[in-house]
Amino acid sequence: MAVTAFARSDPAQEGVVAFNATRHLRQVAELVGATFADELDANGRASLREMQLVGRFSPFLGGLWGTAFFENFVAGYVWVEAGQVLGNVTLQRADFVGIRWRISNVAVAPQHRGRGIAHHLVEATLREIARRGGNWAVLQVRADNLAAHHLYERLGFTDVCRDGVWRLPILPANLPQSEPGVSLHPLRASAWRERLDLAHAARTSLARWADAVNPADYQVGLGRQLGEVLGRMTGFYRVERWGVLGTTYLLGAVETQLNGIADTHLLRFAVRPEARGRFEDALVAQGLRTLAGAPDRPVVVEHDADHAEGVAALETAGFRPQRVLLTMRRLIVPGDVGKT
Repeated sequence: MAVTAFARSDPAQEGVVAFNATRHLRQVAELVGATFADELDANGRASLREMQLVGRFSPFLGGLWGTAFFENFVAGYVWVEAGQVLGNVTLQRADFVGIRWRISNVAVAPQHRGRGIAHHLVEATLREIARRGGNWAVLQVRADNLAAHHLYERLGFTDVCRDGVWRLPILPANLPQSEPGVSLHPLRASAWRERLDLAHAARTSLARWADAVNPADYQVGLGRQLGEVLGRMTGFYRVERWGVLGTTYLLGAVETQLNGIADTHLLRFAVRPEARGRFEDALVAQGLRTLAGAPDRPVVVEHDADHAEGVAALETAGFRPQRVLLTMRRLIVPGDVGKT
């Protein structure tokens, strides 16, 4: 594992300053936590707690531990005034070769917003990407954060895709009935390649560019198959998969994961572009029916927010959006190196 060593910055520096784990981590953790408290999922909250813990100890243990904590953390900038961190931006590789770079954790203290701090911080990351030979900058912003969206547009970013999380607080007492005219068939766990092919087809090329479909999310080897059998036998874990069969491939599919000990049940579905508008309601309804008798838990769905028919089917079934994130990108040009 390569660990990036951050150059020490002059404590007297103000404005845009290169992130230094020893000096800045504690304040950055507090700022990020305050800015994104309502947006973090369980994993995000756990990561923030770890960051805050390391931030408390890094001044005593030196910068190496704080730096090593960020396995994929490459660079970053903070905005400093009178020794206080008022703004932050994080920069990470988005691939192994450094073609794409991810900008994240763009945060400014509420009382200092509107001063152009975020603009200067993001510009600094664009210069850094250019210096490192990167071709693309990628970031995500809440779709309802119009001020941030306009900022990124002014900086040259364009929209790529939208992805969201929907939540159903509790299964309804009367589960939706099957859709007339739609024939759904149970899918074998071993038929994961067909579901992976469907997942690829359901995403646009730009969406796959931004976030490639991970085959590991669909592969079901022997060990996983045995685990699913054991989970069903004990009642702690149950996975069901149903699909709409075309002549040569799946037109749509739904998968549910009932978990007796987790905080939520999971549902995911996909429909090929040429079949959109025909199967979404049936797939969501079938997914909910497979959860009949499950422990009372919320049902969570991560789905393509640009799939209008899929979003409509979720909301018809009672799901409500928790968050919708817009992915944006910007081409890095040689002139970015010298921008000030």
